[in-house]
Amino acid sequence: MGFWKRYAAALLVNVGLTILVLLLKGFDLKIYYVDAFSVAGGVSILLGMFSCVIRAGAFDTIGYGFSTLRSDRRDKDLYEYTNRKREQRSRQGRGYLAFFVTGLVFLGISFLIAAV
Repeated sequence: MGFWKRYAAALLVNVGLTILVLLLKGFDLKIYYVDAFSVAGGVSILLGMFSCVIRAGAFDTIGYGFSTLRSDRRDKDLYEYTNRKREQRSRQGRGYLAFFVTGLVFLGISFLIAAV
């Protein structure tokens, strides 16, 4: 996925979460906007952290366990599976940065709204 597409997807997730929280709470009080932007920012940062952990290979063992259920598996053991996955991930970009950056922007917006 391209650089701008990742940021656009992260921005859409944040905007969607903000609108969802505002629909649930209402649009009439300033604190609702602070809540909506901070929830969206916090969830985005957590999604970025989760993506970072996945990219580090924390769940490779679980993936290998599921791959052993197939009869046509490519790897003979966990070591080969982990090396293959590491090589695949090295060719990918850092998609989790988009969630970090947009999450920080939305948290900053919530702090600005709270300060005004």
